Amino acid sequence: MSMCESRVLIERSGKPEPELLMEDVVRVEVEGDDIKVMGILGETRHVRGSIKEINLLKNTILINE
Repeated sequence: MSMCESRVLIERSGKPEPELLMEDVVRVEVEGDDIKVMGILGETRHVRGSIKEINLLKNTILINE
């Protein structure tokens, strides 16, 4: 079985391009508008927003803040 870590990008209002929130993400938990992103080494980030897109071919998750 191979690992498929993802990159999480975030769209912020007033910014023309999404910015990188975290690389090597292996788990995402959503509770309301709180999104918890966890990396392969156990690091965790919380962000408020909604998931706009999950692209399994590019291994990216796009969050709209």
